[in-house]
Amino acid sequence: MRRIPLLATALAAWVLTGPAVAPAQAAAPTPKPSASASPAGPLLSITVDDGRTEVAAGDELTYRLTVRNLGTTKVSDIKVSQSLPTGLTLVSADRGGKARDGAVTWVTDLKVGQESNFSTVARVGDTPKDLLRLATVACATAKGGTKPLVCATHSDLLPAGAVAPAAEDAGISWLWSAGAAAALLIIGLGVFVLLRRIRGRRAVPAHAHSASRPTESTDRMAGAVTLE
Repeated sequence: MRRIPLLATALAAWVLTGPAVAPAQAAAPTPKPSASASPAGPLLSITVDDGRTEVAAGDELTYRLTVRNLGTTKVSDIKVSQSLPTGLTLVSADRGGKARDGAVTWVTDLKVGQESNFSTVARVGDTPKDLLRLATVACATAKGGTKPLVCATHSDLLPAGAVAPAAEDAGISWLWSAGAAAALLIIGLGVFVLLRRIRGRRAVPAHAHSASRPTESTDRMAGAVTLE
């Protein structure tokens, strides 16, 4: 029984110092430009962004792409592309952009230090129920190349992605509440047992046992006298 107060104290400390459940952050990080690192090819950077962090079916998104020549020589016939993932339908593309094989493409020339800007408008349609984010990828490829020199991506949270963190937080909150309730119950039990032991010690005086012994001796002597 001595372990109950100790266990109650430990659980009290756990309840008071336990971590608080913080809501998950749904916002996507700010996109940063990506630059090609190949010394043999053109040195380019590219970004893509729609100014959003969350989308839903029916939304129209305006994507802006920026490609910049970071090298020391002019580059020609650079192919710039933006992917159109499932659930994203192209509405329009500027500068003669063409949609083909799930992507919009452009061709541009870049002088040293020059940048080119492109934009598309796309509509969000039906997406798989378990898809959490809607992501698009922008790439720049050299003339005649098969592998991109540089790519960047941007993603927006879908309704399924917004529900998943909320459900997870609710489960953690329920578990924490149940643990805290159990801890408080054990603390209360420990305090109850401790108070009973203290009251029991106060109710029985220390001289009570010694006072009963002369009475028993007296009774025995009285019995002996009666028998005689």
